[in-house]
Amino acid sequence: MNQLAIAEKIFSNLSVIFLGYLIKRLKLLPEGAGDVLSKFILYVTLPATIINVFLNSKLYAQFFILPLISIFLGIFTFVLGYILVRKVHLDSKTKWTLIISICGYNVGLFAFPFIQQVYGNKGLITMAMFDMGNSFIVFGLAYGISFLASEGEKINFSAIIKKVLCFFPLDIYVLSIFINITGIQFPELLKEMISQLAVPNGVLALFTIGYFLDFKLSRDELKALAIGVFVKFLPGLLLLLFVILAFSTKSLLVKILTIGALLPTPMVAVIYSIDRGLNVKLSSVLVTVTIMFSIIFMMAIMLLWR
Repeated sequence: MNQLAIAEKIFSNLSVIFLGYLIKRLKLLPEGAGDVLSKFILYVTLPATIINVFLNSKLYAQFFILPLISIFLGIFTFVLGYILVRKVHLDSKTKWTLIISICGYNVGLFAFPFIQQVYGNKGLITMAMFDMGNSFIVFGLAYGISFLASEGEKINFSAIIKKVLCFFPLDIYVLSIFINITGIQFPELLKEMISQLAVPNGVLALFTIGYFLDFKLSRDELKALAIGVFVKFLPGLLLLLFVILAFSTKSLLVKILTIGALLPTPMVAVIYSIDRGLNVKLSSVLVTVTIMFSIIFMMAIMLLWR
């Protein structure tokens, strides 16, 4: 795909994000519409997309390194952030909000539509494997850390394990890999239904991202925001530099891995902040700002690494 075609697809996706933001500002949808949209994507269109991709794509052995790398990146970012944030003069709630918000990446809602548009099903299945490891970070590590944010509350390991095992998209990943490896065939009617449910995922995901965008920044949060953005993207930028020096940037696996390491803060960070009484405004703004940075990084990789 040439640069013009890639640029057109990126512009088209950005237009959908802007539309979501505009509709929110105009208050054309009822309050709580964003939550409904995100849950519909999480439990309907995203699982359908995952199954559809694995049913129609070949799974290569080298793909299984991606979940491990994703987990390593998540743990490394957490450790780096924990060390740096502890040394900065911030209130306790702000510190814990930052630590939770830097764990993991927004893959299903943010990256999938871009990846599918530019790299097709092969790119999507590669990113899906990266997201498998990311799910353990977002719904395991970050969820566990959220318990530490509540003073005097011990980590509830059973709740964390249950959260990870019961995360529906992760279960769909595992099931889809099993189906792909064993070669189980679905009836044509069922395959068609799954395919139809997967169609609106890209547009809905991008629209929902735009709907959740929040550009309201206060002076008191700028310092914390700068630290969060720095820690969030430092591992990915280091990986980017390493990849440029050591590997061919024409490899799809390398492209997907690099893009994955530069994805934004997952929206679930806002949910955890609400549940634990943390700085919800900061987590929301961090999601917004990291999305803008990720769009820039993703566009650069897609346009320059042809």
